[in-house]
Amino acid sequence: MEPQVRFIIACPRSGSTLFMRIFAESPVCAVTSRLILMGKAGSGNSFSPDYSILEDPSSHKVFKSAMDSGKPFLVSKEELGNNTRKGECLCDICPHPSAYSMVRPVFLIRDPVRVFDSWKQVGWTDAQSLTDCYINVSRMLHEAPSDAVSCILYEKLIQEPHTEIERICRHWGVPFADTMLSFKHSFGSSFLYQNDRERTIYCEEKPLGLFTTVEAKSSVERDVPYHNLLSNAEKDSIEKNAGLIYLSCWKDDVLRLRDVLTKKSWIGFDLDDTLHEFRCSSGQATTKVLEQICERYGIAMGVLKEEYATILKAKTANAFSDGKTSTDYRRDRFTSILAYFSMPPDHEFMEQLLESYEATLTASLELKCGALDLLSCLKALNKKIVVMTEGPQDAQERTIQALGINNYIDFLATTNKFGCTKIDGLFPKVLQHLSISPEEIAYVGDNEQRDMEPAMAEGIFSIHFAETKHVALNTTPPRINTLRKLQYILSDEH
Repeated sequence: MEPQVRFIIACPRSGSTLFMRIFAESPVCAVTSRLILMGKAGSGNSFSPDYSILEDPSSHKVFKSAMDSGKPFLVSKEELGNNTRKGECLCDICPHPSAYSMVRPVFLIRDPVRVFDSWKQVGWTDAQSLTDCYINVSRMLHEAPSDAVSCILYEKLIQEPHTEIERICRHWGVPFADTMLSFKHSFGSSFLYQNDRERTIYCEEKPLGLFTTVEAKSSVERDVPYHNLLSNAEKDSIEKNAGLIYLSCWKDDVLRLRDVLTKKSWIGFDLDDTLHEFRCSSGQATTKVLEQICERYGIAMGVLKEEYATILKAKTANAFSDGKTSTDYRRDRFTSILAYFSMPPDHEFMEQLLESYEATLTASLELKCGALDLLSCLKALNKKIVVMTEGPQDAQERTIQALGINNYIDFLATTNKFGCTKIDGLFPKVLQHLSISPEEIAYVGDNEQRDMEPAMAEGIFSIHFAETKHVALNTTPPRINTLRKLQYILSDEH
């Protein structure tokens, strides 16, 4: 009996090799990859797809190997390429309607921000190629007969692998077994290869660290490392070109979130590391100050940074809730670092350090990807905006002014002004001050302990902004990794 061919179609670095490992554990599946993309590799300088597996499968080398193994299914990972100039990104994996019916393709979609971060980690830097991959996948998905295709989100796969793989098995007619999610075969050992080059890539060379994570794990890994290689401009470009395509695959969750947020009259935000890059700007300001101390007193930078980190942790433990000004807090920290190394008080030098810190901080302020457009979108929806943040009131007022977002914010609430931290009552005090109930507001913040937990404890609908985590719109709280995604969820642009 001839095996039935099944395709998993994906942009590179979307998790398709994980699919290979999962289905290689099935006793009824032979697994291969890139029959169309690499079938004619080496036959010339230009790229040309190889459709022989679709046109005459019984004559195909890999198909024959699958048939000889007695496996009733041949599952092929059909990735697009990563070089649009060669035509690899826009090639048609299923060139005619009958191909969809034959291979019943599953489209694996992953957050393009995380995909491009993974691309850059292995040295692929062409964002246009990534965009073309997503446009092509979207085109194929929408052109295909609805009963012949299925779509799976990588983020849902790693979150609920049993549910998602069982669903795909039903679509393909493959018997599901729990053992498929526990990897016993060594990586690549049971795959079928159409040529020695493919075998070498998977089993010997493993170029660019392409298979590092999937090879090392014995089951589906939920927390794949984020490399943090994208600038805000790169994130924004990726979101603008491919973000809506990705979010369309979360359609039901997007509609649910939009419905929830539409009913809120207020939207609250944390400020530092939610609306802007505080950690980066404060780090630059601190480095500038420590460099001046190093230059004046000859103290090694490494020693200065280590001690300053200790001082900063101790001095900010009360989250600036004792009412001092930003200058008071900074002077206290700088005095402590100088005193630790037994440096004499110097009023003129201290003023120089304070001015340097403020100037460097202000010059390096940067909004998060999509922040300004999100605030503008909320105002267009007639929402009121409150910022609830830990920090000195005067410094946070200067920050929103310097960032150019002060006109969007209806109220700025700081721990400094209200005299309590986020975990010790800031949220209920702000609600009382604004005369609103928890049901009238949604809140966005980056810290689970200091944002999500206290806000949700008050009954506030909360959204976790977690740049290093996977998107999860179906969890409590929902999780996003760019503010641009939240704008798209709100704006009904799908």
